[in-house]
Amino acid sequence: MKKQAFVVAALAFGSPLLAQQADSSTTLGEVVVTANKFPKAAGETGKEVTVIGRDVLDRNSGRTVAEVLSVQAGFRIVGSQNNLGTNQDLYLRGAGVGKTLILIDGIPAYDPSGIDQAFDLNSIPLDNIERVEIVKGALSTLYGSDAIAGVVNIITRKGSNGTRFNGTLAGGS
Repeated sequence: MKKQAFVVAALAFGSPLLAQQADSSTTLGEVVVTANKFPKAAGETGKEVTVIGRDVLDRNSGRTVAEVLSVQAGFRIVGSQNNLGTNQDLYLRGAGVGKTLILIDGIPAYDPSGIDQAFDLNSIPLDNIERVEIVKGALSTLYGSDAIAGVVNIITRKGSNGTRFNGTLAGGS
């Protein structure tokens, strides 16, 4: 009788202890897709990768994509202060215009109205960008001859369930 009572008590009081296991959540590091065309950690790609995250873009509100990129090491963007609708000349590591491939969500971005491969970086508002992946170095084996100096992949934000409103106010003389 005592054995049965002990077994019943052990089962009754022991089962809640099993339900209280510690959380075993794992935080993954930053994953870059642009360098190898498949998800891989930035330190394992073998390329020089710079990721401009949402936190940096939030601190640069009021600027354009070209202005944010122009302060990165190795970048020179001629015309980053230009008005919207004008193309900028992007130089990465000293390579000329057209040697850096610009992708939007992995799709090449070109201006079909021009004779060169320039793209107006100012046409994408910073509020619509989740992160920017910059890979410096020759990636022509993965992306073709347009990626001799490197690749800039602009990853846009995904839609949310709620309604979001954004506005910009600028002034000057």
